[in-house]
Amino acid sequence: MRKNVGLLGVMILLVSLVLWGCGGNNVVASVNGEKITTQELDQNVEAMKAGLEQQGLIFEGDQGKEFEQMLRRDVLNQMIDQKLILQEAEKRGLLPTDKEVAGEIEQLKKQLGSEGEFKKFLAANGVNEPKLNDLVKQQLALNKLQEQIASGVSRPSGEEIKNYYEQNKDQFSTPEQRQVRHILIGVGDYSNGKNRTEMEAKVLALQVAEKLRSGADFAELAKQYSDDPGSKDNGGEYPPFSRGSGFVKEFEDAAFNLKEGEFTAEPVKTAFGYHIIRLDKVIPAKVQSLAEVKDDIAERIRQEAVSKKMDDFMQELRDKAKIVNNLGKDPSGQAEKGVSTKK
Repeated sequence: MRKNVGLLGVMILLVSLVLWGCGGNNVVASVNGEKITTQELDQNVEAMKAGLEQQGLIFEGDQGKEFEQMLRRDVLNQMIDQKLILQEAEKRGLLPTDKEVAGEIEQLKKQLGSEGEFKKFLAANGVNEPKLNDLVKQQLALNKLQEQIASGVSRPSGEEIKNYYEQNKDQFSTPEQRQVRHILIGVGDYSNGKNRTEMEAKVLALQVAEKLRSGADFAELAKQYSDDPGSKDNGGEYPPFSRGSGFVKEFEDAAFNLKEGEFTAEPVKTAFGYHIIRLDKVIPAKVQSLAEVKDDIAERIRQEAVSKKMDDFMQELRDKAKIVNNLGKDPSGQAEKGVSTKK
């Protein structure tokens, strides 16, 4: 099935296109004679570092420097593989037509909303339209190559599907769940601006519990008294949950010790305050049948086979290629002349 490049794919690849266009005389690697410069590698590494730093990684100290050198080697290997794939796509005549490229760019413009937003997008990423055209052309070629390689992978047999199901039944099971409503009488910062003391919260919780015993509607009381903004407007109802779903232990234990229709006569104390919990429904554990999941399993098995075939294909490209990697194993990350790999 044909993959659309899409806005996200284009955004991810814009940086690569810009770097391919950068010059530089210091060659850090070559792939079948096609050069990768130190400048290209440096800028790719910086782009990768920026993304990792946004996720909280720190490149300081000896450990940070060591991690950065590992990153340089990994990024260079990715760049080498990228060139191998593009070279193979061109060799197989999988470059897209001008019409296909134009169609993808039109889709991008539609996703951005207007021609003006499209121009802003290009300017913000330092890319002009000819470069974007090249990017889309190369991405479509990559997609076609991947589809061609994957086309030889057939649907798994019924026996394979059955064996996968039997060996991975836990993946197709849902543990027992509880559907509850609750009313939180919060303490301190959790009291919805009321700044209640623990004693005030407990007294109010007991009063609300008494109203429930007298026949008051739980949902209406939740809307009136609960300090939980995520559930009060829904009558205190939570989505079904199983043990280990992230609720505090006191709340979870209380919910799983109730019978359907019961509520906690004694409010349950947690760090948030006092909770009155009612169990509305017990949802039994369930194991999906083979018939229910066979199509999903078939696709999983096929995707695993496709991934294996792509790995083998990439290894074959590396084995046949003339790859010169001047980065080598130099811990300083500076280019070493003449480190050649004919993998």
